[in-house]
Amino acid sequence: MLERRLLVVTGKGGVGRSALTAALALRAARTGRRVLAIAMAGPAGLAAHLGVARLAYAPLEVRPGLFGAHVDPAESLDEYLRLRLRVPRIGPLTSAFRLLADTVPGVRDTVVIGKVLYEAIRGEWDLVVADGPPTGQIHSYLVAPSTIESLVPSGRVKEQAGWMRRSLADPAIAGLVVAGLAEEVPVAEMTETLALLEAEPVADVARIVLNRILEPLEADMGDEPPGARREAALHHAAMASSQARQRRRLPAHDTLPYLFGTHTPVEVAQRLATEVAP
Repeated sequence: MLERRLLVVTGKGGVGRSALTAALALRAARTGRRVLAIAMAGPAGLAAHLGVARLAYAPLEVRPGLFGAHVDPAESLDEYLRLRLRVPRIGPLTSAFRLLADTVPGVRDTVVIGKVLYEAIRGEWDLVVADGPPTGQIHSYLVAPSTIESLVPSGRVKEQAGWMRRSLADPAIAGLVVAGLAEEVPVAEMTETLALLEAEPVADVARIVLNRILEPLEADMGDEPPGARREAALHHAAMASSQARQRRRLPAHDTLPYLFGTHTPVEVAQRLATEVAP
C-alpha cells in the first residue's frame, strides 16, 4: 500500500479517518520516505494528530521527513491557473471561486482532488496521504474530473481533467483507503461505497481498515462473582461478538485495535502507526 504515490483515506465521520491518515504518514516516514499528509477538508483533526496547532496551505515539516498541509480551494485554483494554464496571478479568488463552484458542476471537487494529485506527482514527495472527505462525499470527488472532462469540448482544461481521471484510476499511482468501525452504520456506508466503486471503478481500493477492534476475552468469567469486573467482561464479550458479526459483512480487511486508556491525538497516531499494515 505504501508503495503508491497517493493514498486517499475516507470513512464515515468519527471512525478515526484523520488518525489513520496521520498513522499511515508516520509509518511511511519512519521507513525513510519523504511524506506529505494533507487535509482535503477541515484541517483541525489532521493537525491535532500530527501534533501541530494548525496546518497551512504551504507544507510544514512536523518532524523529519514528514510534512503537513491542507487544501484551500481558492488558493489551489490560483496555483492551477498559474502553473498549468499559464494565467498570471489575478489577486484574491475567494469570491470568484465561490461563484464558479456554485455555477459549474464538479469545479470545487476537481480543484481539491487536482491539488492532491499534483502534490503526488510533482517529485517533492515519495508519498502523499490525504485526509479525504467522508464516504458519503468521496464519490463526488473521484468522479469530478470526469464531469469536467465531459463539459469542456477541448483544450488544456479537458486534457488536465483527463489526466486526473486516469491517475486516480491507476493503482500504480493512487489508492483509496476505506476506514470504518465494526458497527452497523459505518459498515453500511462502507459497503455502499465499495459497491459504487465496483460499479464505477474510478479509483482502486488499496485497503479496507476497521478501527477500534476488540479482541475476544480469553479469560473464563463463569466463576467470577457479580460486580463491576464481571459486568465489564460481559460487556466486552458482547461488543466483540457484535463486531465479529459486522466484520463478516465486509470483504477482506485489516484491523486496528481499540486503544484503552486516555491518549492524546498524537499518541493515538503514533500507536496506530505501529499497528497499521504497510
